Amino acid sequence: MDEKKRPSFVGKLQPMAPSRRTLTIELLVIDMKTCTRCVPTGARLAEAVRLLTPIAESLGIELVERMTLVGTPGEARRRALVSSPTIRINGRDIAQDIRESRCESCGEIAGGGAAIDCREWHYKGTVYSAAPLPMLLEAIMRAMLDIDAIPMVEPRPLAELPDNLVRFFRGGASPSCCG
Repeated sequence: MDEKKRPSFVGKLQPMAPSRRTLTIELLVIDMKTCTRCVPTGARLAEAVRLLTPIAESLGIELVERMTLVGTPGEARRRALVSSPTIRINGRDIAQDIRESRCESCGEIAGGGAAIDCREWHYKGTVYSAAPLPMLLEAIMRAMLDIDAIPMVEPRPLAELPDNLVRFFRGGASPSCCG
């Protein structure tokens, strides 16, 4: 095609303004000062959101990071907290296979040497006491790519707390750690 006959699109295409969509990424914990699982999980989640924010913005997605400190059994039931720390994207737990193991720091916080188990994270054949950064990046990226299929939901309140959280709150712990 001769240069004079080639259509010119320069200046004729308008960039489409992407519709703004939101992913809410919530960390639910009972402590962000002492717990050796909650504190590093929170730090890694903040890092994952920081790293992915520019990509999300280019896709027209706003990442909203929220940390919720759960301090009472009633609040734990209302927020459907099954294990701590918990990370939800648009109300959905990122780790449906919840596994726990002994958390010494939470046992100390609960008092009396209470046997408290906290969430552990299983990722690519390895067990982590805090959520690993690559796992968080993958979960958030999957959610960004599938954002239209995961509208915001509100988890159903629990009728009863799991035994582990009952032991934690019964242990006389103040709002700290990750029962």
